[in-house]
Amino acid sequence: MADKRKIPIDDDSSAKKASDEQSSGAETASEEVMTDSPGERDLVAESTLEEVLPEDVVALKARCEQAEKRAEEEHENFLRALADFNNYRRRAKEEIRQAREFATEDFIVRLLPILDNFERAIAAAEQTKDFDSLHGGVILILRQLRDLLSKEGVEPIHAVGEQFDPMKHEAVMRVDTSDYPDNTVLEEVRTGYTMKGKVIRPSAVKVSRHVEHGPEHE
Repeated sequence: MADKRKIPIDDDSSAKKASDEQSSGAETASEEVMTDSPGERDLVAESTLEEVLPEDVVALKARCEQAEKRAEEEHENFLRALADFNNYRRRAKEEIRQAREFATEDFIVRLLPILDNFERAIAAAEQTKDFDSLHGGVILILRQLRDLLSKEGVEPIHAVGEQFDPMKHEAVMRVDTSDYPDNTVLEEVRTGYTMKGKVIRPSAVKVSRHVEHGPEHE
């Protein structure tokens, strides 16, 4: 009769074999994942972006449209402001021109009576041949003219006896003299004028040059 005793099984060997099979399966699966082609990985990434980005793209597009609209509005505002400024500049220039014309006209109107007096004085002198009368009339007219200029802020520069000032005087000659210190205005060749404190024409003058032994004129 045959011996039916069971052959003992090495449990440790079986467990190890099962473990090795599991490890081999895991490695195979890992290799399968790692060996995916780049195109497949891009498709996965693209599908992921398509799921995430549409809302952000819409928001970004809306922001771009708003920015473009604001830029257009600002550009239109700039063009309007530039046009307004150019119009203002033209109006201001025209107003200044008209103001100058009116001021000149007003001055001429006040100057005309003095011109009339000149004409009368000359006509009277031609009839009477009276020099003293002509002289007296011219003096009166000169006074009228100076009064008119004074009302406009125009005043003569008093130069004789003053120290030479290049801001008010124009030296046309230097005169050697022992009677005055250097750079004293000795004579006024042409009267200078100021208008409201500003020199509009300097006085043409002769200026001293001090010497010790008598005057010598250039």
